[in-house]
Amino acid sequence: MNTLNQHHFSCMLQTATRNLVDQVPMLNELDSLTGDGDHGSTISRVCHCIQESIAAEAQGWENQISTLGWRIMEQDGGSASMLIGNLFLGISEGLQRDELTPLETANAFQLGIERVKRLSGAKLGDKTMLDALVPAAEAMMVASEEGKSFPQLFQDAAVAARNGANSTKMMVAKRGRAKNMGDKAVGHIDPGATSMAILFASFSQSIAQQFSLSESNLISLD
Repeated sequence: MNTLNQHHFSCMLQTATRNLVDQVPMLNELDSLTGDGDHGSTISRVCHCIQESIAAEAQGWENQISTLGWRIMEQDGGSASMLIGNLFLGISEGLQRDELTPLETANAFQLGIERVKRLSGAKLGDKTMLDALVPAAEAMMVASEEGKSFPQLFQDAAVAARNGANSTKMMVAKRGRAKNMGDKAVGHIDPGATSMAILFASFSQSIAQQFSLSESNLISLD
């Protein structure tokens, strides 16, 4: 089996919700170092929207994920809600078939991340969530072109997202409230990139379990 369907994706979202909710205090604390200290609270609202979307699986995954994107954007979470909502809106544009190949899945995620890039105006190295999202998308594309399975594809994406998030520690912020701190933001990891790294680690965890990859090969959420 090397296709992805709506049920797989709903399970991925379920795992992401559980893991992200567990990290809400950490994300708020991380955001307090360079921002308003509320990124975790925003992620908590995002997770509530995800839970609602899982219950709406019967409507088909293109509509399910599109509705999720719009619902997230309605939340009071500043730019993070808008960007994450647009991530899912973009992904939904690639969910036009009942089952996707690894390449089609990589393309769907690329659509989502390109939408975030257009909306934010940010680029790689600006100390934003894109520092996790862009490497993850690139890793997915490379893995799909190399003929890797879904567990391998999402594992590569998770590693790339985690490394990308960690790289923000030494960056000067060029977007958001953190940019006002100048060099003082150096030494702190971007909370948006961190939450996106957790998202992709969760996707990898879920896919590994669904496709029967051994737990020993899972990427850590730490």
